[in-house]
Amino acid sequence: NDYVFKRIFGKKGNEDITTEFIEAVTGVRYEEINLEDTPILERDLLEKKIGVLDVKVIANKENDIDLEMQVVKSEYIADRILWYWAKMYSASIDRGESYNNTKRAICILIADFCLEDLKAVTKYHTKWHIREDDFVNIILTEKLEIHIIELEKLENMKILSEEDKKLLNWCKFIKNPDNMEDSTMSENNGIKRAKEELDKISQDAKERRLAELREKALMDEIAIRDSGFKEGYEEGKASGIKEGMKQGIVKKQIEIAKKMIKENINISIISKITDLSEEQIKELY
Repeated sequence: NDYVFKRIFGKKGNEDITTEFIEAVTGVRYEEINLEDTPILERDLLEKKIGVLDVKVIANKENDIDLEMQVVKSEYIADRILWYWAKMYSASIDRGESYNNTKRAICILIADFCLEDLKAVTKYHTKWHIREDDFVNIILTEKLEIHIIELEKLENMKILSEEDKKLLNWCKFIKNPDNMEDSTMSENNGIKRAKEELDKISQDAKERRLAELREKALMDEIAIRDSGFKEGYEEGKASGIKEGMKQGIVKKQIEIAKKMIKENINISIISKITDLSEEQIKELY
């Protein structure tokens, strides 16, 4: 899960691991990277204060990189990753500084699902810039760069070069580290080191506890989402509504309100019980 991902790639001392992975994604060599080491406390996980466990990286002193593993499907993931980029880019200079001093901001999203807007894209790794509509080879600025990796698209990917092979092996490790072949790890010291860090986490009772807490929080989030979708779907299917949970609940509230109207119950009482506004109830008369 994303806690384990942050623990491996975001921990000070693991810069060699993070460097190799980022280089495989961006295709750029970095002489120096610094990790923003922010410890994750058990009480934070219990109180669910942590939303996204991303890894903050400064590469070659002039590149801000945000590295994120997202395991719960989100409808607005593309909007959020752009918002993350915007915050990171705007924070790279202080008030009064020249725009020339802004750092290059790079976001790397690893998603354990397929993005809705990228269904037509067959490759698992896409790289995004600001381009002109007609002159697609012209990039407005190199300071915006977003990488999206969809792990569900790994199957049947053809390796075109050694660089492709490096990133594909990293993604296979992230997707299922227990299935990595010894030959792959012997060829890639970064993956070998990452597997060693994963083994340390597995053998450490406190680390396992934190990983399990995060897993539980993620599973609860998925369960709540799926439960809401199922309830909304059943309501919608029965009444011809196709918009899901919200419409199903509103339909039920309207049915209750109509029954209460027949019983000549005061409109303010109906509003309190059904959460419908008095204006909405008046339309049912």
